[in-house]
Amino acid sequence: MKTTTTFSAFLCLIVLCTWSMNANAQQVFSNTVPVPYAIWGPDWRIDIIDTTHNFDPMGAVTDVFNQSDGSALKFDLNVSVPAYAYNNPDSTNVPGALTYAGPTFIVDRTNTAIDFPIRNRVDTLTTVHWHALNLPAESDGGPHQRIKKDSTWHSIFPIIDEVQTAWYHSHLMDFTTDQVTRGMAGIMYVQEPSADPLYSQLPNEYGVNDFPLNIQAKNFVFDTIITPADTTYLVTAIKAGEKPGPGRFGMVNGVVGGSLHVPHSMVRLRMLNGSTIKILNIGLTKDPLFNYTSSSDSIHFETMHLIATGGGYVDYPRPFTNNLLSLGDRREFVFDFSQYNHGDTVYLTHFNNKLPGDTKYGGNWYSSAMCAFVVDTTIQPMNPVTSLPATLKPYDLAPGSVFKTRTKVLTGLSGGGAGGQQWLIDDTPMIMNVINDTVLVNTKEEWIINNTTAHAHPWHIHKVQFQVTEYAGTLGFPDGKGGYKDSSGIYTYPNLPDELFGYKDVQLIRDGAQLTYVARFDSFPSQWDMDSLFTHGFMYHCHILTHEDASMMHQFVVVDSLVPTTSVGEGEIRTLTLYPNPASNSIKFKGDYTDSGVLRFYDLNGRLLDERDIQSLPGSTISTDHLPRGIIKVEYVSGNIRFLEKLVLQ
Repeated sequence: MKTTTTFSAFLCLIVLCTWSMNANAQQVFSNTVPVPYAIWGPDWRIDIIDTTHNFDPMGAVTDVFNQSDGSALKFDLNVSVPAYAYNNPDSTNVPGALTYAGPTFIVDRTNTAIDFPIRNRVDTLTTVHWHALNLPAESDGGPHQRIKKDSTWHSIFPIIDEVQTAWYHSHLMDFTTDQVTRGMAGIMYVQEPSADPLYSQLPNEYGVNDFPLNIQAKNFVFDTIITPADTTYLVTAIKAGEKPGPGRFGMVNGVVGGSLHVPHSMVRLRMLNGSTIKILNIGLTKDPLFNYTSSSDSIHFETMHLIATGGGYVDYPRPFTNNLLSLGDRREFVFDFSQYNHGDTVYLTHFNNKLPGDTKYGGNWYSSAMCAFVVDTTIQPMNPVTSLPATLKPYDLAPGSVFKTRTKVLTGLSGGGAGGQQWLIDDTPMIMNVINDTVLVNTKEEWIINNTTAHAHPWHIHKVQFQVTEYAGTLGFPDGKGGYKDSSGIYTYPNLPDELFGYKDVQLIRDGAQLTYVARFDSFPSQWDMDSLFTHGFMYHCHILTHEDASMMHQFVVVDSLVPTTSVGEGEIRTLTLYPNPASNSIKFKGDYTDSGVLRFYDLNGRLLDERDIQSLPGSTISTDHLPRGIIKVEYVSGNIRFLEKLVLQ
C-alpha cells in the first residue's frame, strides 16, 4: 500500500478576528488544518472504528457567549469527544492515523476493477456509499448494503467516471445523519495523469498545492460542571440524532479555528459541504472577519475560478466570488495566492447575512471564517502553476434522444420527525422494499423536479451525473447580490448561469423552483431475481441528511429486461408501464409492447397470488379487487422479456 501523510509541520499563525458567539470576543486560528493521508492502492482496505477526536486541540474557541435567555455560557471545546473514523489497518500505528473522518482515496481511471474491503469494527450497522460514482448497484453502498459488526464488505467495481472529486460516507437507513455527523465520511480523487491533458496544467500535488476541504457546520452536546465561580460547559459528544440543527461551529477537515499554510502560487481547493443540514455561502476574503452580531450585508470576496463541478471539468475557468455550496456538493476552485506576500492571510468564510431565507434550516446561524489560509513562500511545489489554461474541456449535452421523462414533486407533511415535519417525494415515504422507478440501461432520460415546499432542497441522485437543461425560479448567488430571476424566471441550456453549469449529482432547488435535467443511465444493469430485486436499488433524495432520514428519498433500478434479444430490430426498445400506482380496484398498462404473455401477482414473500394469460396488456383493465391490500409484485413474462414492478394496493 502506498500512503502519504501530509499533516503540516508548520507553526500555526495566530490570527485574531471576531468570534460568532460574542461581538466582543476574538476568533483565534491556532489549530493546524489536517490534510488526511492519501491511499493510492493497491491496498484499499478500510476499518471503520470508534475513536475520540479533539476538534479544537489548541483551544481556539474557549469563550463565553450570551444565550437567547440572556444568561452567559462558558464553554470549552478543547476536549476529546466520541467519534468515528476510517483507517487502513496498516496506518493505525503511523503518524497521521485519523481520529475523525477518512483518508483520501486517489484512484486512477485505468483501474479495470478495484476491491475495497470495508471492515466494520463499531457496535452498529453501517454502510459505505460511493457518492458520485457510476457502479453496479450491489457495490453502491446504499441502505441495502449493510455491514454488520466484525464483518467485511467487499465493494468491487471498475472506475469508469470522468476525472472528478467524489466522496464516500455512511448511507444507513434512518441513521445517516447520526453516522456522518460523527465522522463517517471521506473524499476521493478520480484522476488519470497518463491521459488527462489538464493534469499537468492544474495544481496536482496532494497536500502541497492541491487540498481536500471537508467543510462542516457542527453542534456539540455540553455537560454542566458546577464551580464556585461560574457554570462551565464541557463538550461530551457530537450532537447528532433526528434534528441536530445547522451547527454553530464551522470547521474544515475536523478542526475549528484552523490554519493551513499554502504556497505562493496557484492552489487547487476541492471543497465539499459535508455538513448535516447547513447550506453554505462560501467565499475567500482578506477581511479578518467582522462583528458577527452586526447587520452588515457587504463583504469583499476575492475572485476564485471554478474548474470542476461534482462530475468533472467545466468548459473554461469560471470566475466566482461567493457561491452557494449545497449539502453533498463538491466544487473545485483554483485560487492565486501569488498576489499576496509571505505571511498574508486569506479566510475561507461563510457569509450568512446574504444566505436566502429558504436555505436557513434550524434558525439563523452567524457568519464565520471557517479557516485561515496563510501564504508561505517556503513551500515549493515541484511544478508550481502560475496561470490557468484558457479552456478546459468541451461541454455539450450527453448524446442521444430522451427515451423517457419523469416528474418528481418535493412535498412536506406536518407531524413527522422530531421537528414536526415529514419530507416526502410525490407525497410518498421511503420504503426499503418498494422500487419507485425502473430505468432501462443505456438510455437517456429527462427528469423534472418540482419543489412545492417553502424550503430549498439539494437534489441528489445516485449512479449518474446529470446536466441541467432548464431551471424555473430563484437561484443562488452568482453575483453576490442574493437570489435573482431574469424577466421570465426561466433559464435554459445553453444560456445557463454558472451555478447551473456542468455535470452534477447535486443541485440546490430553491423554494417553489423547478429543475429539469437529462442523464444517461449507462452501464451495469442489475442482474436480479424475485428474491434479490430489492438489494439492487439506487437512491435519489434530498441531501439534507435529516430530510433523507425523514423519508425524502426513493429508489430506482436499472435493468435490461425490457430489451428483447430476438423479436425486435437492433436499437428498438418497446415499453410497458403499469398505472395507477398506488391503485385500488383495478390497474391498466400503457406502452407499445403488445405481445401475449402471462401476468402474475406475488406477495413480498414470493407466494403466487394470481396468474392469467393475456393476449395484449395495453388497453386492458385488470381487476385487483381479489388481491390483498398492501405491497405486491406484478410480473409479466412474454417470450424472452420480463416486466416486473411493485404495486401498492390501497
